[in-house]
Amino acid sequence: MSELGIALRFLRGRRLAGLLTALSVALAVALIVASVVLARGVRTAFVEGTTDYNLVVGAKGSATQLVMSVVFRLDTPLPNIRVSSYEGLREDRRIEVAVPVALGDAYRGFRYVATTSAYFAPAPWRRTTLAVTAGRWFRDDPPGQPSHEAVLGAEAARRTGLRLGDRFYEGEEMAAHPLTVVGILGPGRGADDRAIFISLASYWDMNEIARATSDKPLTAVLVRPRRMSDLPGLHRQLNLADDTQAAFPSVVLLTIFNLLDVAEDVMALVLALVAIVSGLGLAVSMYRATWERRREIATLRALGAGRPAILRIVVLECGLLATAGAVTGVVGGEALAYAGARVLAGRLGVVADPLALGWPPLAVLVATMLVGTLAGLLPALTAHRLDVAEHLAPVS
Repeated sequence: MSELGIALRFLRGRRLAGLLTALSVALAVALIVASVVLARGVRTAFVEGTTDYNLVVGAKGSATQLVMSVVFRLDTPLPNIRVSSYEGLREDRRIEVAVPVALGDAYRGFRYVATTSAYFAPAPWRRTTLAVTAGRWFRDDPPGQPSHEAVLGAEAARRTGLRLGDRFYEGEEMAAHPLTVVGILGPGRGADDRAIFISLASYWDMNEIARATSDKPLTAVLVRPRRMSDLPGLHRQLNLADDTQAAFPSVVLLTIFNLLDVAEDVMALVLALVAIVSGLGLAVSMYRATWERRREIATLRALGAGRPAILRIVVLECGLLATAGAVTGVVGGEALAYAGARVLAGRLGVVADPLALGWPPLAVLVATMLVGTLAGLLPALTAHRLDVAEHLAPVS
């Protein structure tokens, strides 16, 4: 019989113990894979979900809060600025595109985002362009003539169940201003999937305070300059103004990554401890199994198996257990990561597809197989040194 056949027979002789050992390895691997893949998914999604605009202009306050609320919709919006600020930016010769954004209340947890068609307009510098897969875009209504049309992000449409032509509103106070679904966006894998887009005129008509003032409120303006050399001057000018600030989304993203780095360092320490405990558990299990079958090993030696062959059989048995646990763990970890990504994407809209993140599961699989094989060295050396005569003696 081959060494592989003997190792498999040894495993069949201790099915339950082997199954529990492989399961413990699989749980550790699943935890490591799910944690690593989800962490990379969050980081990748923040990069992919950030805006193509260079500045976010809003009211005085926290730059991080401004970007997180306007770009990622993960924070409370700052107080409003006035539409006159947007008009000044639109007329500035240094600015190529200025897009107004007003964040309103929400329908079943999905925030109203009032803007203009410029928010969706294709441009060479855009990394992704949102597209309507059903219906059409809402109309850019002139002030005072709202059409109350809405375009739903993919996740908002899926979770609310709204379809083209449906009319909806949140709360009895909004019954006089129902919105009509005229379009549904395709998936964009970002915060826009969870938004309900309406025109500024519709937003101002729905807002009691806005109806009573001529200088209408906005949450922010997304700005892209004609030349990158104009960016520092614009940033400084807007921050020196009495009622506005300008934030760099890239700087805020760097702050987020610094926080993620700290969390990932702590997670890496925890996962390293999990890996060490799992490896030690595998080694102890194999050592116990080797000691329990010392008469069988002595019999193999007496039948002509050399010490190197015995060492290879025990290491091979341990490697098979580790491989079975690793493969099961990687599959389970990917399933956990996918489920976790769906939950986080549904609630936050910031997690990338874990199945598109390539190499980490493969690296964990190979590392587990190597560690599992190394864990078999101690019991293998124990089997290697067994005294044949002593363990073949009759048991009294």
